[in-house]
Amino acid sequence: MNIKLPKQFKMESKDGERLAYIEKGVLKIKRNTSLRRVMTEITFEIKGKNRCCYCGDFVPEDEITIDHMYPQDFGGPTISDNMLPSCKKCNGEKGNLNTRQYKKYLKAKKEGTLRECKEEIAREQRNIRRYNKFDIPENWIAEKELSNIIAIFNLGEEHKNHKYQKIVKHYEIYGSFQRPIIIDKNGFLLDGFLTLLYAKNNELKSIPTIQLDNVEVIL
Repeated sequence: MNIKLPKQFKMESKDGERLAYIEKGVLKIKRNTSLRRVMTEITFEIKGKNRCCYCGDFVPEDEITIDHMYPQDFGGPTISDNMLPSCKKCNGEKGNLNTRQYKKYLKAKKEGTLRECKEEIAREQRNIRRYNKFDIPENWIAEKELSNIIAIFNLGEEHKNHKYQKIVKHYEIYGSFQRPIIIDKNGFLLDGFLTLLYAKNNELKSIPTIQLDNVEVIL
């Protein structure tokens, strides 16, 4: 997929090193640069950083947050197409709902039917888990062979990491991953190292993947 990008963008380190920039419509990201940080800055560049996209209220720059339109709990990736500037109140209230569910929630709140609405959303979310699905557009995601994914692995103790153990537990319960990994146009891993590590440790042949065709990792 091609993610939304501004016409111009540049992110530098404190000493002036270019960490990310756009060249001929392709986002170049220096290896080991945080994808979340880059996508957050790009989202602000495209959508602004002083107004909540849900309630429309003005938000001071130091208080603005980023919301995932499709929640991370159900596979929502940290990419500009899935991120919106939000005030802390709306972001907290929305929680792990998607934008459609949140609109339904706000409507039910006004109409006094919140209990029924919450029950309906809970059923939807249980079904997502039950059928090993992600709550994201189907055309964002594909199964990729692990042999086609480029990643640098350290012989450390990542398998003892708390986040890694959460992946283990989720897979044991649901037989699926909580979210897909993200790779660049050439198959270089951008996000989801621990998920990929689990897949390799358990000799899985493929893994749910979002490939960003207008993003490239540079050395």
